[in-house]
Parts: sequence; structure tokens; C-alpha cells
Amino acid sequence: MGSKIATESEEVLISSDKPLLTIIIPALNEAGSIGLVLDEISKALMDVNYSVVVVDGNSIDGTDKIAAERDAIVIDQRDSGYGDALLTGFHYARDKLDPLLIAMMDADMTYDPKDIKVLMEPIVKGDKDLMIGNRLLGIEMEAMSHFNRVGNRFLSWLVRRFLRVKISDTQCGLRVFRADILDSLDLTKGGMQLATEMLVEAKFSGARIAEEPIRYRPRIGRTKLIPVKDGLLILGTILRLMRDTEPLLFFGGIGFILGALGFILGLDVTLQWIITGRVVRMASVVLSVLLIVGAMQFFTIGLVADMIKGLRKSVKRSLGNYE
Repeated sequence: MGSKIATESEEVLISSDKPLLTIIIPALNEAGSIGLVLDEISKALMDVNYSVVVVDGNSIDGTDKIAAERDAIVIDQRDSGYGDALLTGFHYARDKLDPLLIAMMDADMTYDPKDIKVLMEPIVKGDKDLMIGNRLLGIEMEAMSHFNRVGNRFLSWLVRRFLRVKISDTQCGLRVFRADILDSLDLTKGGMQLATEMLVEAKFSGARIAEEPIRYRPRIGRTKLIPVKDGLLILGTILRLMRDTEPLLFFGGIGFILGALGFILGLDVTLQWIITGRVVRMASVVLSVLLIVGAMQFFTIGLVADMIKGLRKSVKRSLGNYE
């Protein structure tokens, strides 16, 4: 069964009693594009054993009917938001279909289903657990505004720099991964933040992650993205993930900033005392001391949190070996 992209030595993921791939597509009022997307999938994956789950967010334009006419499995979204739609699809795939691989993509024609095979290959070979597309090398004209490009690059830089996930396009919505890694991920975000949360959770669960260049085309229909609002939500998620996964960097960074401010303020007061022999700005002295004490407290919190993180990893590793 399976697929022509696998060889005889790549049977780790190929099984006669399980479907190979399930594609999850969130959709909200995408009647103008969902049919085209499903037609493209059918042509691109004609030699792959796959199923498509369209998670409908209460569309009023017949998106669900068009998808059902093309033999997609259509399920209703539990709540609202892009991330919630994906989580709904993930749970359905794991509980009802039990595929070996899960792919996620959008319903607006921005992604080319041919790239799903490109992302599948390293996983089928057993080299990777999660593959993500890199749109930044294959963006077509007018597919993404300059503002969104800058925002995507900035958020991806933050994730690489502070969360140590070496991916160039962390917000890409075309991904393929082993279905069983979902059991190790604590995914909670119902919005656009899920893309970042998923990558960081996968990285810290030990998943092997890589990326491949893909095409990114102009969308059909109206975008649901609110750049500033969604960007701020993603930024907040990055900060939360820093707190949880890199506590020494997070709390130590705050401590460093407070300590630097306290030192500069205290140095100014000290120089004034050396020159004049008097301390006339007592408020500055008190503030300097408070900032330095606060910095020490944040450093201490960071050290304790980092120790707890290490202990949790050791316990988790021990439990895994025990099982």
C-alpha cells in the first residue's frame, strides 16, 4: 500500500494495516478555493494512500458541501480559531483514522500539494519526525505583503535565537509529521500561535525537525489573518515558551536588564558622591538598590527553574526507559 516514494528498506512507517497519510485542512468560508485544493491533492498524491479531513469552522458559503462532494471527510470545528481547527483535526485523525503520517495545509490555494511529497520523504525514510515548509525561498509575486514578510522573519528569528529551534520559517502552515509525536506534545493554543507552540513542543520532546523550500502562491479569497493582533499573540506565546523551556535565559535576561539599570543609576550617584562628597539624590540610591536586589531575585528564580527543568527531563527520561 503506501507510496512509491518508499523503498524496500524504508518500511519503518509503511504498514499494511494503517493508512499512510491524513491531511488536515482548516476551512472557513473557502468555497472559492476548497474544491481546487482538493482536486490538486488528488492529482499530486494519486500514488499515495491518503485521506483528507476538512475541519469546517461553521462556513456559510457551502465550503463543507463542496469538500464532501470531493470525498473529503468533513467535521465541524469544536470552537473557533486556526489552531483549534487543527487540534480538532489532529484528534479526529488519531482517534478515528490512525494514520502513520499527518499533514496540515490551508484551504486557500497558497500551498502546492506537490510539496507534501517533498516533506514526506525524510520521514518515510526514518530520518526525520517533523518536516516544515520554508516559504521564504519560494514566495510568488503578491503572495505575501512586505509587512507580513518582515513580521514572519522577525518572529522566526526570535524562535531561532531564544527558543533554539533552527527553522527559517516557523509560521509556515504546510507541515508533515509522524502522527505518534502528537502524544508527546502539549498543544493548547487555539489561534495562530499553535504553529510556534507545535515546533517548540516537538523540539523539546526530542523530535527530529527539518525544513524544505516550498512554493507559496497568492491566496484565493479573503484572508482571516489580522497581522498586528496575531503577531502580538505569537510574540506572547514565544515569551511564555521561553519562560517554560528556557527559564534561565528568560528570568536571567530580565535580571540582567534590571541589574544593568541599577548599576548605571548607582554609578551615577557614586560618581556624584566622589566628586562632591555628598549624596543628594536618595531616591536614586533607593531605586538603584531595589533594581539590583530585584535582578538578583530574578537570577535566583531562573537558576531554580532551570534546575527544575533538568529534574523533569531526568524523570521523564527515567520513566521512558522504565516503560
